[in-house]
Amino acid sequence: MEYRRFDDKLYVRLDKGDEVIAALTSVCEWENLTIAQIQGIGGCESVTVGVFDEEKKVYNETTVTGTLEMTALDGNLTYYQEKPYLHLHAAFAYREDGAIKPLSGHLLKAVIGLTGEIVITPSNGRISRKFIEELGIRVWDFE
Repeated sequence: MEYRRFDDKLYVRLDKGDEVIAALTSVCEWENLTIAQIQGIGGCESVTVGVFDEEKKVYNETTVTGTLEMTALDGNLTYYQEKPYLHLHAAFAYREDGAIKPLSGHLLKAVIGLTGEIVITPSNGRISRKFIEELGIRVWDFE
């Protein structure tokens, strides 16, 4: 992984074997970011996404391995319990039985297979998260 800052944005190149969430969390820590928008594209070799089950309060997970195009990555950086918290959603395309299949949801894990091109746009300020028990999720807390 390498990154550079140009004007008010960070441009991050992820390399084969980099885990997306871990790598981006590291950049946010190194740069002391407290709030940011995150967008990107790339090629992955393993992806786990989830869709939240409101009744059970867990993510129903789907994992796909092979060659996947990350056609969209979108999310944000906030804080939870004084640690960076990335909330990311992603869309992927992959081949199965000769057909192109879609996969999308809340990003739980993604390992880069080719490269990742991510733009982080920091803002001034800070948003924390608080856990809402009845919902089973962490929501923005403007303190």
